Amino acid sequence: MLSPDTRSVAIDILRAPPGYRLDTAVLTTYSLDLEVLLALPLAVLAEADGGVEELLGEPLHLLEALREATSRVQVFVDASGMAIPRVPGNLYAALEPSIHPVRAPGGGAFHPKAWVVRFLPDFDGPPLIRVSIASRNLTYDRSWDVALVSTASPGDSMVDGSDELKAFLRRLPGLSEQALPAELQSTLATLAEDVGHTEFPAPEGFKGALRFHALGLSDNTNGRLWAPMEKARRILAVAPFVGRGALDALAKTGAREKILVGRSDALDALPDAALEGWNDIRVLIDSDLEEPEDDTAGRPSGLHAKLMVFEHGYRARWFVGSANLTPAAFRGSNVEVMAEAEGAKGYGESKQGVGIDRFLGQGFANLCMPYTRSEGAADTAEQQLARRNLQTAQAAILEAELTVDCTEQESGWQLKLAGQIPESGDVVIAVWPVTVAAEQCRELAAALSPAPSWILPVERLTTFIAFRFSVDADVDDVTFVRKLPADGIPDGRLQRILRTLIDTPERFLEFLRALLGGLEGLVDWTGSGDAADRPFAWSSSLSEQAVLEDLLRAASRDPDRLDPVRRLMQDLAADDDGESIVPEELRRIWQAIDAALEQRRR
Repeated sequence: MLSPDTRSVAIDILRAPPGYRLDTAVLTTYSLDLEVLLALPLAVLAEADGGVEELLGEPLHLLEALREATSRVQVFVDASGMAIPRVPGNLYAALEPSIHPVRAPGGGAFHPKAWVVRFLPDFDGPPLIRVSIASRNLTYDRSWDVALVSTASPGDSMVDGSDELKAFLRRLPGLSEQALPAELQSTLATLAEDVGHTEFPAPEGFKGALRFHALGLSDNTNGRLWAPMEKARRILAVAPFVGRGALDALAKTGAREKILVGRSDALDALPDAALEGWNDIRVLIDSDLEEPEDDTAGRPSGLHAKLMVFEHGYRARWFVGSANLTPAAFRGSNVEVMAEAEGAKGYGESKQGVGIDRFLGQGFANLCMPYTRSEGAADTAEQQLARRNLQTAQAAILEAELTVDCTEQESGWQLKLAGQIPESGDVVIAVWPVTVAAEQCRELAAALSPAPSWILPVERLTTFIAFRFSVDADVDDVTFVRKLPADGIPDGRLQRILRTLIDTPERFLEFLRALLGGLEGLVDWTGSGDAADRPFAWSSSLSEQAVLEDLLRAASRDPDRLDPVRRLMQDLAADDDGESIVPEELRRIWQAIDAALEQRRR
């Protein structure tokens, strides 16, 4: 935690410890890249670290991982926070059951980055609960972030320090735009109880257990500023966004030394008076933010970490999480989650203690330079008006009661946007399903007349609808994705997606052998090149005898490994065209093995 040159991979938080398996994961975020959720399941379940492009290149593996993970991984995201995917694709439909847009009750942003994960043991014993409280969204941004992770088992008694995190989990169903399934509500309630009974140890060097703070859960904000500490002798505050109200609240601690690290553009926007009393103001050095050449060019970067350290007497108290130093965070308009840890501050830059000097001395000070105010070009009146109009139009779409209506036509399925929206003035609104390219967008007219519609194959039907807002001014467009209620989406849509991916007997047999190999087989297959380019023969490497041996081996050693095979066969049997790609010999083999397993279960 105290060493800024230590890198952590978010995927590791979801990986089960030895002897455990992932049961439930609840992830909360302000912004979300759908591609991240396409990459996470296979990377977690199969221990693969490939990029999204590699995963999308093998969609058969990804689809099975998605089916396995969507019932376990649930994501709660701010209603305006879903980004438009860079590449359209059918597989986004598989994410719909896992993603839940939510609203902050105080009218601000749903802004937490709290992950709560439950692992069940493969032996008799209690579950493990892992908590991550971070500043990182579920995106591929290149920002400098911070995370605090702790794992423990529930006990018999309620834990005072975990009570607010428990309340946060129990509040999620009430914040969701759409009613959650009863099973998910029950899962959240059970997970909340587990959290409430768990004492999460603080990181090494700190004392005791973590204490969690959930801000903004009340329907009515009282206007009072959050006070993490009443008194302090010294403060370090780090956040990309700052506002006068929060800075004034920290100043009321009476601290004699106050160190502030922010972003230049946010600091430049403050009046000089807001920064009075802050003895030391810094920003990150641009060169220290550079990453090696990769595929992240053009993605947001820079300081995104949020933390506060208060020293008082011999103690140092840390607050890490999602809250910026802004009135929206400190007054409770936003929903935020912070974790608190306390320990001895130590002296100077010694290896003992968890105080400000040690954190700066461990390398963070080398990432910073003194802040110097710069007078950048201010927005013109026209640009300011354009931005306000874009925000107004986006808010109107967020509030509009829109639905997706799907009806079968002779030429395919018609996906139509239904509902009403207010006038958007000079703002042009384009809309399209995320499963098609942006070039197929339709312009959105008031009252949805005429209603935007598309003729699509069933596998491209989706509830994820992309919106783009633009004006005739020198400002950036505003874009986001809404998950809308849907009527008429046919059953078997995911099976149809599978059918389009496994479209020949050869492709089917290759995928089947990967499934028989379990997660390891999927990883091996993923790493062996493009499946479509590999030579393949049912009469040789994938002979009847070879597949029979694989099936029998799995049935005798690990029958659970045949569960995805059973689902695959059921999906293909439910599709008239799907049956044609299953060789008759294999169908007979599978029926015999499945019948034997069913008899054994009885």
